[in-house]
Amino acid sequence: MSNRNLTRRKLLALTGSMGAAGLAGCSSGGAGGGNGSGGGGGSGDGSATFWAWNDPGLAPIREEQANEIAEQSDTISDASWEYYPFENYLAKSTTAIPAGNAPDSLALSVLWVPRFADQGVALNLEENGFNPDDYVSAARRNASYDGTLWAVPWYADCRLIAINTSMFEEAGLEVPDPTHRSSWEEFASWIDALGESGKAAFSMSAGEGFDCFALSNGSGFINEDGTEAIINNDAAVEAANYLQPKIVDDGTVLARNPGGTDAIEDLLAGEAAMCFAGSWHYPRLRDSGLDWQYIPYPSGPQIDTSHTWSAGVFYTVPSRGGANQEIGLEWLNYINSMEVQRSVTKSMGGFPGRKDAYETDEFNQFIKDNPKLEPVAQEMENTKPFPSHPEVSKMWDTVHTQAQAMWQGADPQQALDKAAQDINALL
Repeated sequence: MSNRNLTRRKLLALTGSMGAAGLAGCSSGGAGGGNGSGGGGGSGDGSATFWAWNDPGLAPIREEQANEIAEQSDTISDASWEYYPFENYLAKSTTAIPAGNAPDSLALSVLWVPRFADQGVALNLEENGFNPDDYVSAARRNASYDGTLWAVPWYADCRLIAINTSMFEEAGLEVPDPTHRSSWEEFASWIDALGESGKAAFSMSAGEGFDCFALSNGSGFINEDGTEAIINNDAAVEAANYLQPKIVDDGTVLARNPGGTDAIEDLLAGEAAMCFAGSWHYPRLRDSGLDWQYIPYPSGPQIDTSHTWSAGVFYTVPSRGGANQEIGLEWLNYINSMEVQRSVTKSMGGFPGRKDAYETDEFNQFIKDNPKLEPVAQEMENTKPFPSHPEVSKMWDTVHTQAQAMWQGADPQQALDKAAQDINALL
């Protein structure tokens, strides 16, 4: 990955104050809620409260981090997490701030950073010592709005395809090189061969799975200058027409809706030979016992490379609403520290938000020891940022609603025209 060769930036010391300088997904199908607490141990006298959406894969890591910051901080005596369902998280957060019940820091999806910034309910981090130039492009673009940094990336991620290599071999297929980017035609040949086993060839998220095919054919939600929806252009319709018969007619592709089975579960259970997967799934895949590997998303006829969304988990500090900003900024300092950043890939599969984390021995040794991450390093370079618009979450909702309709048989052009109409109304 080219970021490994960037000039090392001087690390700034942790200060735990509002003037501290330069420190630093998407939804998961986790259920349940409740609080998790980090034990005390430091000399601080402040109790920290942080919010995040439910994610059983990330919760243990967050609990460990809460313990760690409480032990080392002169400001924070103990830290606790409150978790809420992803689908309710934005509403919960935006109502808590005017009600004076804001947490000291909260996790944000890339879908929400622009809204918090636009409404003035997130701290301007550049005014509090954070340098946007410290972050890799994939993280910086989604952490910024209107040219300013509003959130600190814990990690950045990309979308890929995970394959069961044993099922490929059983179907008489040559296992592709991990960094090989197939064409749609080649990918379809795999689906045909794998589909003869009586199991699904490919399982994908109904919405994001479609997004990846549309992006990898040169489409997206809106055009580059943010003036017009393009989700109904020829490239997006071509992607929908490519997928629809495989989902609706022969069932060789599964389209999983939110709230049900995740695509990764189909792969892990042996019910699908390939699935939509994120780099954040790496620990589960690594520990699954499957003979597996990542490969890039296939590229469509309109372009010769592969594009998927760049996302991750980002933390911000509420600018009002009762948040203790000193505590919140110390948490962001901790997340941005080299201690956290250099080990984020090892801990949960995402890639660091900070550029200089790619130069550390710990990060590079982990990549060397885990060659299955090579496609992640390659595809991180090809990610696309989500539109930097306050209503990007509504764009996401309308596109994915129409995607689900297409997988029930709706005409792709009509469905995507409706999504484009809704997006243009937001613009």
